[in-house]
Amino acid sequence: MSEKRGGSRLTYKQIKAFILIIPTVTVGLWEYIRHEFLLPYISMDLGNWLTPIIVLVVTFTLLTRFFKKMECIQEQLKAERAERAMLEERERIASELHDGLAQSLFLLSIKIQQLNQLNVKEEERELFEELKQTIHHIHDYIRQGIHHLKVPTQALEEPWVDTVHKQIDEFERDTSIPVTKQITIQEDHLSTREKVELTACIGEALMNIHKHADATEVNIYFIVNSDEKTLTIRDNGRGFKEEDLNKQGGYGLKMMRDRCERIDWTMNLQRLRNETVLTLYRSI
Repeated sequence: MSEKRGGSRLTYKQIKAFILIIPTVTVGLWEYIRHEFLLPYISMDLGNWLTPIIVLVVTFTLLTRFFKKMECIQEQLKAERAERAMLEERERIASELHDGLAQSLFLLSIKIQQLNQLNVKEEERELFEELKQTIHHIHDYIRQGIHHLKVPTQALEEPWVDTVHKQIDEFERDTSIPVTKQITIQEDHLSTREKVELTACIGEALMNIHKHADATEVNIYFIVNSDEKTLTIRDNGRGFKEEDLNKQGGYGLKMMRDRCERIDWTMNLQRLRNETVLTLYRSI
């Protein structure tokens, strides 16, 4: 693996080779210079004493830097293995959700529909309809969760900010709702867990806009650096009422709040100047 990501052009194997070769080359070069040019001026005993000192100086000045580079590579490899293991676990959970819970909910909705076709009272029919709608919403959120858990193989290699752009572009393409975006992200200021949870939050917010807002315009402001961590999503849709939060949008908003709490972010949803403004941020 190349260490280019860590800011050096040297590979791991090249660094190991330098660590093995430099002491030998140093001793050989010193002995050559000593016998060819310095023998009349330096005694054999003094030359023998200078040899380990020169090797020690070279070791501290050059080899310690190589050792630090190797440590950085090892830490990077460790982080990448941990991230890959986490993504593989997410893929496993997504498969279990699809094969278990999602299919069970689908069968349950069919049973509810069959029961609703029986001779039941009007108030019971309304109860069946409400239950069917609730199952439908839960099924939608589980499907969305499965979608966010599944990560394409190429996504493991590409920068996370590219994934964010693709997510927004897919929303714009699928809904024909224009999106104005201002995205400036320094990924090294986000942990892997933050990236995972924020990806899911963006998907949930966009899905709510598509399903419930009747918006014609969306604006996304996403800035991450050493001074600021802020994600703001605005839409010019019809907005929301407090009593509606436990109905259509309640499940998704609660999931988003839970995700923010897990990564120490704060979520704020408000209505400003005929716009719905969702803000996720973390204090620096």
